[in-house]
Amino acid sequence: MAHRSGFVNIIGNPNVGKSTLMNQLVGEKLSIITSKAQTTRHRIMGIVNGDDFQIVYSDTPGILKPNYKLQEKMMKFVRGAITDADVLLYVTDTVEDSDRSAEIIEKVRMSGIPTIVVINKVDITTPERLTILVEKWQALLPDAIIAPCSAKENFNVEGVFNLILERLPEGEPFYPKDTLTDKTLRFFASEIIREKILLNYD
Repeated sequence: MAHRSGFVNIIGNPNVGKSTLMNQLVGEKLSIITSKAQTTRHRIMGIVNGDDFQIVYSDTPGILKPNYKLQEKMMKFVRGAITDADVLLYVTDTVEDSDRSAEIIEKVRMSGIPTIVVINKVDITTPERLTILVEKWQALLPDAIIAPCSAKENFNVEGVFNLILERLPEGEPFYPKDTLTDKTLRFFASEIIREKILLNYD
């Protein structure tokens, strides 16, 4: 069987559960999670290896309107993520308003990159509401695959994983197969400390 490998870039608004989803997909607590918006400033790459595949995940900062320098830099990451991906994972949830990211949605639509729209937090909605959301996102991104899931409850995360795998191009691995992430242990230590500070001091 041919080996598949590629870059999967996760984009979406703050607080829709991108980091939780990435951690479930990678199986390690790589990207810090707090309810405070904008905790992810780096494109943390989680790497998942199998015998015949390698998936390299990038977790981008949430989409937002830049109103100061750091946010401008973060938006550059997001725009970059749309151009350098083999597969895009656009994460939304069952409560957010899609209108605030119309510009990014348009860029995703025009990119031609295989896209999976993950509707997260299905555990806090009704089947009727979910049906409406699926139809809405299919209209916004007609070429995308829509995948409802709950990262927190680990519902359909494997389904999302399989959708990614099917869309990866054939190719050799980019990193040695024993690599989990491209960030150093010191980076993770500082991220964990930062998470504790954010949780303990509002």
